[in-house]
Amino acid sequence: MRELFDIIRANPWPFGAGLFVVILMIIAENFGRGIQGGGDPGGDFSDAGGCDGGDGGGGD
Repeated sequence: MRELFDIIRANPWPFGAGLFVVILMIIAENFGRGIQGGGDPGGDFSDAGGCDGGDGGGGD
């Protein structure tokens, strides 16, 4: 572990650039969701409570 910290201390640019890219991707994803009108509280499963008729509701 100490060797890893020595490498980072000697040459911090690749690690700093990687962290910057991760933060930039998170910001871009959140910004893209805002433009598309997303932000629904259900996320990917926002229609999970809906009834399509395929769950045995009602019958003859």
